[in-house]
Amino acid sequence: MKQQILHPGEVYALQEKETGKWFTFQILQIDGEKAVHVDLDYWSDKFPEESDLKNMAYLRKNHHFWTKENEINYSWVPIKWFPSNAKLIGSMPIVPLEECRAYSTWTDGCQQKWQERWNKLPKDQTNAYRDAETRRNETVIVGGQEKKYCLFGVFDDTLSAISDFSELDKLPGLGRICTSKDYPQLIPFLERRYLIQELNWDNCQRKELDLSRTHLENIEISGKDVELIKLPSGIHKLILKGELSPNLRIISPKDGYYLELWVELHDDFLPDVGLSRLWDLHLRNIKDFSLKKITSRFPNLARLWMTGKPGYVHDMAELSKLHGLERLWIEDIFGFNADEFPRHEDIPELRFLIAQSIPADAGKVIKKLYKGKIPDLDFSVTKLRSDEWLKENMNNPLRHWDGSEFIPKSKYNKSVALWGD
Repeated sequence: MKQQILHPGEVYALQEKETGKWFTFQILQIDGEKAVHVDLDYWSDKFPEESDLKNMAYLRKNHHFWTKENEINYSWVPIKWFPSNAKLIGSMPIVPLEECRAYSTWTDGCQQKWQERWNKLPKDQTNAYRDAETRRNETVIVGGQEKKYCLFGVFDDTLSAISDFSELDKLPGLGRICTSKDYPQLIPFLERRYLIQELNWDNCQRKELDLSRTHLENIEISGKDVELIKLPSGIHKLILKGELSPNLRIISPKDGYYLELWVELHDDFLPDVGLSRLWDLHLRNIKDFSLKKITSRFPNLARLWMTGKPGYVHDMAELSKLHGLERLWIEDIFGFNADEFPRHEDIPELRFLIAQSIPADAGKVIKKLYKGKIPDLDFSVTKLRSDEWLKENMNNPLRHWDGSEFIPKSKYNKSVALWGD
């Protein structure tokens, strides 16, 4: 891979993937094979021109608990992995900053996106949210119970104790609701509280769950009766747990684009939920599964994560149909050989590959095929397993310790011996 030639002062533009808006960053320093870059405050539907540089400054974050006075986003990054689609706009003077001690990846526009969203929230709620953080030692009475004023999450013990959900307005720092019951006031309450971002609802018995007018970003649902889930515009992650209805359908903005869908599989069943533009899929508890179920339903995946129980994944060659795949994680996954695993030219956008506890023969070949084609920090093939190991450890609850850099081999053997007794 040819290394990009960068110069201090240069400003580049990229498009943020979710919104399609343009953002910019500047090169501050070069040292051998790495560079310091900083986010700028440009954020627009319009591609930036060189004439726009005079209006650009370092992005100062003040969303959530960042403070606009001193929070500038800059870090060291490997030049080798400079984003190939970045476009040079021009150069402008560098404003001196403190020595950079942070190491990260090239910017992706998330900070500009989050800052814009924060700026659009009701000021009374954002001010109260921040105020709660500064009053960590104060308490209030909610439902006859003493609670921290800055409380972030509430559970059924609190929800069941109140008759009017407006009492929860005494807790301006709320960000998470966890429940296993159904409260008629819950969803209307979530619709007017902009900074409650997480909902964990176990054993949901509603057939239709309309969360489209809430401001949730992370939702976790279990309940075999649920047949329809309508997601809000700001959704980032949806976790489905337990037995799922075969009729389950999910309605999401942009048909799942930029959504993370996590499924803790029950008997390897994955219903056809829709979401043809799904961006990110996590499958856990795999026992015996075919990749054809994924490529036919979610052809636009950019990220795929598969974790076995351990388990067998068939038709691994199907990965080559995911032309836009950028990240792949497989763990405790067997049932495939080296010939089935796609080459990098088959999935050229792949920039992240973690494989651990996989067939030894396949793992050795994957190491050779992908070495140098993916950033070192984002590439790892470890815990290669033989057929004999799999037979011996299929039901071993301690198998994850075998090969762990944090657990000595002697300690692992002793623990397995005690478990066997």
